[in-house]
Amino acid sequence: MEAIALRTAIRGSRNILFGSTKLSSTFVKRNFFASSTDHTNLLANAKTHRVGRDDERRTYMLVPEDLDLKLALKVDKLQLARLFAEGNHIYGAKVVQRSLGSYAQVCKPLLQMALKDAANGEPVVALASLDGLTKWVVGGIEGKHDIETLQRLEDDNKKIYEACVAIATGIPRPGHSVVGQGTYRDGEIGWTQLAAEYVNRKDDGESFVYEESGGKLIGIDHLADTSREGLMEAGGSMARYKFQS
Repeated sequence: MEAIALRTAIRGSRNILFGSTKLSSTFVKRNFFASSTDHTNLLANAKTHRVGRDDERRTYMLVPEDLDLKLALKVDKLQLARLFAEGNHIYGAKVVQRSLGSYAQVCKPLLQMALKDAANGEPVVALASLDGLTKWVVGGIEGKHDIETLQRLEDDNKKIYEACVAIATGIPRPGHSVVGQGTYRDGEIGWTQLAAEYVNRKDDGESFVYEESGGKLIGIDHLADTSREGLMEAGGSMARYKFQS
């Protein structure tokens, strides 16, 4: 039930509907990111905000210091970064303005605030999206780079290997007409191993910001995010981290 509730929350966080907001031409044309100096000043002066009570879903936002909070809530693209939390679970960390810097740098103040709020004597758990996982696996299949797990699966277990190829490419396995539940079931062991190798590369992303802030990788959740985006980006997998209170 916990995993289902979190998946629903994650999908909901990606599908927020906003009322129409008319911005002045002056505001629309404003460029926050003209130079590296602007980036540094913008981050140094940015404000962190929490929306939501302790007993409900909380939204944490990093916004420019002179940006109205109500406007930031209505137009999420004006936010610099955000993440979400429910109880002692944290998820959805994202750098909205990617030119600002790394996840670890931009999201750190939000994560610190969320960790403090979630500290209730129980370990805090964070779920990280693994955006780019399928693209990385496809690159390995095409020989653009080496993936140790993929090579081992190809040598040792053709059934799992073919299922993983289908998950990554979206092309059904030989003898199958769709990439369905059976494909994800047959590929689960191999795909979670691929996801673990992907995370251990420690590239910039949501998983890295949790690890950099003291989170310990405790596992890969298979089909934790079955939204269209989650399946396309990571085959539905998410990385689970634990923070000791």
